[in-house]
Amino acid sequence: MSFLRGPLVGLLFVFFMLAAACSASTSAPPQTARGVLLDVEAPSLQKVDSFTLRTDDGQELHFTAAPDFNQGVSHLMTPGHMRQHMALADPVEVTYRNDNGRLVAQSAIDVSQ
Repeated sequence: MSFLRGPLVGLLFVFFMLAAACSASTSAPPQTARGVLLDVEAPSLQKVDSFTLRTDDGQELHFTAAPDFNQGVSHLMTPGHMRQHMALADPVEVTYRNDNGRLVAQSAIDVSQ
């Protein structure tokens, strides 16, 4: 039976490597949504925790802000600026990813009407 040991170990190794590769989470491709803000939750003047957007087609989407929300954008969307958009019903465009059903906002930008 020792002659089966080498191939068996090799087969088990391949099996576990395939299982690990299949279960590895891949980053979901970014998506965008355009609409008006209905709610903004922020613990401070500079940090957004979450917000709700009504899309142009009427869907209400709730987003959690990514830890690096708005990094790399030229115009920061602060909680106060987001609330101004909410009060004036000025549209925004959100770039986000769907993380197992949880919508994670990567950025939000002004949209010219």
